[in-house]
Amino acid sequence: VIILKKYKSIGMKKFIFCLSAVLAVVLSGCAVGSQSGQCPDPAYTGKKVKVGYFVGDGSRSSGIFYWAQLLHYSPQLDVTLLDAQDIRDGKLKTLDLLLIPGGSSESQCRDLQEAGKKAVQEFVYNGGSYVGICAGFHCALNRKERLELMPFEYCHGASGSAARLAIDISKRGAEVLNIKPGRYYVRYSLGPISKPGPAWKYGKAEILGVYKSTVSRAGKPAYNFFNAPAAIYGNYGKGKVVATSFHPESYEATHNIALGCIYSVTGVTPTPVFPKNVRRPLRVAYYTPTTIGKAPIQRMLELDKSPEIDLLFAAKKELDEGLLSHVDALVIPDAYDHKNASLAKSCRELFRKFMDRGGRIYVSGKEAAAFEKHVNLIEVPAGKSFVPAVLEK
Repeated sequence: VIILKKYKSIGMKKFIFCLSAVLAVVLSGCAVGSQSGQCPDPAYTGKKVKVGYFVGDGSRSSGIFYWAQLLHYSPQLDVTLLDAQDIRDGKLKTLDLLLIPGGSSESQCRDLQEAGKKAVQEFVYNGGSYVGICAGFHCALNRKERLELMPFEYCHGASGSAARLAIDISKRGAEVLNIKPGRYYVRYSLGPISKPGPAWKYGKAEILGVYKSTVSRAGKPAYNFFNAPAAIYGNYGKGKVVATSFHPESYEATHNIALGCIYSVTGVTPTPVFPKNVRRPLRVAYYTPTTIGKAPIQRMLELDKSPEIDLLFAAKKELDEGLLSHVDALVIPDAYDHKNASLAKSCRELFRKFMDRGGRIYVSGKEAAAFEKHVNLIEVPAGKSFVPAVLEK
């Protein structure tokens, strides 16, 4: 209004200059806000991509939780947690994309059974999208005991611990993933090594990126998978398939690759809007058991959404390495009884010291019976959120 009132007095050229300056300030402010997650408004009114996230038997490790966060906090996505029974029951028919994360491809495909594997094949062949990560990459390879979605053959896995490896994303790979080409350092955790197989009737595939470093068990010769496929992309029938044998979800620096995988098969780039940075008085470690299902993911998201909780993921390795020295509480979600019983036994002394110094351990349901009784051991009814109990203390 002020600019319009002064329009006659400042002249056309000055008016345009002033208006341009005002717009520049507004837009630059929005750009800065976008990086902080405050602008644009996280509310998303466009059509959402319906994502099925497979968390059945065989889908495991901390990466499962990182993917859950990236997907859940992206307003462009409508996420459904799936187990093998859901897939056999036909729930893929209502979705646009299936994401199979890391873990054990053998266990994942065994859990799906032949009916579930066929359902996935039909879903993709008829136009559905597929994203496979590490084990999900292996699931996509052309093996009868897997899903056979890509004309790539399994060579071997690499023994040794998880490692930070270099990969090169080609110019074509960058175009497909909507990222910059070049060198990236990624988390590798025993992912499958493959090679292009013969052409087949179901579709074509290409390599988006290759490994530029390798790994081996200490004291053993390194596996030679230099220039082996790290990321592949193609089609199976009418559907699109993308897969990485590394974990792009694990490092913030490679989240663009993770989100680029979604873009490559849907044309939509997710933009996660995480909870606003505030002071969080409670540091809570969330135990990530070997076996994952829907419930642990749901319980994690409930905790993570609370602005009063700073949530960390804790596998057995992190517990052994002293993570409990830096947190206020440990949450142990539902898992198979023998898994938590084994944890309770192997970490008995560690847990006792943690609770003696005031740390609290929250265990779900009847599995609390496996743990040493203590005033700071709190049982939460199975199937219930941990949030009220954690915040009550």
